[in-house]
Amino acid sequence: MSERTVVNARHSARCALHALALSVALVLAASACHREAEDTPETALTTWVNAMNASRSDILARRRAFDLLSNRARESLTERAARASQLSGRDLQPWEMLAPGRFAMRFAFDPDGLATRLEGDHATVTARARAGEHAEVPMVREQGHWRVDLALPLMQTIQSGDDAGPSSATSR
Repeated sequence: MSERTVVNARHSARCALHALALSVALVLAASACHREAEDTPETALTTWVNAMNASRSDILARRRAFDLLSNRARESLTERAARASQLSGRDLQPWEMLAPGRFAMRFAFDPDGLATRLEGDHATVTARARAGEHAEVPMVREQGHWRVDLALPLMQTIQSGDDAGPSSATSR
């Protein structure tokens, strides 16, 4: 091997190392700029409200909102979806139980007007409006992430005509 070939090989190796170092630096810089928001009760609630608001025009937003709910709320919506599927004859997903037209804030949501009361893995986020209105939202930390702990009303038992018992109708 000539001396010139060795010099060229060393130069090529140095250039490759510099290119690799530059690539690693760019990847690290990009990942530092794209950090996820801190997982707090406030950010989880804000993300959930934004997803619910977006669900009017973005069909995937309901799925994102569903994923931000507590296990208890997701289980309740899963049961509701199973019942609705039986009654309707079509397969409904649990996040479809979050009806976009039924979600409405009583007042303008202001992420800067949030206050949190922490008690271990439970929190209550109080959202306040400028006119003094407020709402308290229960939150729970599950598997290290804050979730909206939506309290859904119990489902009513549906009875068929045969199981309904004595009729309350009277004849005259």
